[in-house]
Amino acid sequence: MAGKTVVILGGGWGGLAAAHHLRSLLAPEHRIVVVERNATFTLCVSYLWLMTGDRSGLGAISRDMAALKREGIEWVHAEALAIDPDTRSVETSTGTLAADYIVIALGAQLAPDTVPGFEKAALNFYEPQGAIDLRHALENFEGGAVIVLVAGAPFRCPAAPYEAAMLIEGGLRARGVRDLTSVAMYTPEGQPMAVAGPAVGEALVEMLTDRDIAYHPLHSVTEIDPDARVIRFGDDAVPYDVVAGVPPHRAPPLLTAAGLTDATGYVPVHPQTLQILADPDTLEIAHERVYAIGDVASIRLLNSMLLPKAGVFAEGEAQVVAAAIAADIDGSPRPAGYKGDGFCYIEVGDGLAAYGSGDFYAYPGPRVRLEPPSLDYRKAKEEFEALLDTWFER
Repeated sequence: MAGKTVVILGGGWGGLAAAHHLRSLLAPEHRIVVVERNATFTLCVSYLWLMTGDRSGLGAISRDMAALKREGIEWVHAEALAIDPDTRSVETSTGTLAADYIVIALGAQLAPDTVPGFEKAALNFYEPQGAIDLRHALENFEGGAVIVLVAGAPFRCPAAPYEAAMLIEGGLRARGVRDLTSVAMYTPEGQPMAVAGPAVGEALVEMLTDRDIAYHPLHSVTEIDPDARVIRFGDDAVPYDVVAGVPPHRAPPLLTAAGLTDATGYVPVHPQTLQILADPDTLEIAHERVYAIGDVASIRLLNSMLLPKAGVFAEGEAQVVAAAIAADIDGSPRPAGYKGDGFCYIEVGDGLAAYGSGDFYAYPGPRVRLEPPSLDYRKAKEEFEALLDTWFER
């Protein structure tokens, strides 16, 4: 059998999970190529620990892409510029790649430029350097108004802004300046982690209330004015001293240019196979041997909401797609599809984390249970960092 080429666009959590799983399933004559524009992989689950100072710097949460551990995974250091899903060809900044299979794992891009004033005024803890800058700002903070701002939805890691608010509150309390500080959260969401159901949302609001963190849902930011030091929500203006910001997200423009996105702004995929859909209502497949996984994918749940954007879903989807591609190449029966199970550790400060888990494909909507905070759940969250040593040489 002639060797096949699998091109994976994106070297984030989902992309690397797909690459490593494929390499364990396929014979050496088959190529696995990862196209990633960044020279380093950073583990986004650790960004909040950069903010709190629990991780010293970028070196603690990142690895060089050139240090990929598993032999037989090729890294192309380039930016994907265009994709033709019919011919399965990808134009990159270093040349054109022809593929037998394409896995799109480009993630959701941050778009801080879409909110006037965001880039100048907000400290973006969804990027490593922004998280470090926020830590420095909080270390020198002597009192005033701290606002955690979600500037658009959907966004990846749905619990992260709520974790950030509680971690910030705990840090200010530990420094003895909490009594001099107001902490508030503003978000366009109707409730925290709405897809997980009202019980989870109510529990998170209660956690915020217990810590005297003001919660303001259904607030869509229109502008941040760094000169007046106010955040504007239409006609309302809220003063601030520090803004911890989550910028709007969007699909990479090359996917829209290729006609792969739909009204959700992302790539619609089959909920079990992760193949790109021509029609989400009929589940008609648009392109053979082309998949999309992780934050860039749009999966409509049975309650008409979208599957959240989180690393645990990207990893599960990556394993299903890798198994399907390997079965197709080997001529084996197609394996079981993706089941939509997910979980999340939610840090609440003081070294504790809660744990939510459930079936997101359940009818009539996701069935998710939230376990109370514990030291063990906080420790379990840290175990994600083992991915760095599993995937990369030191």
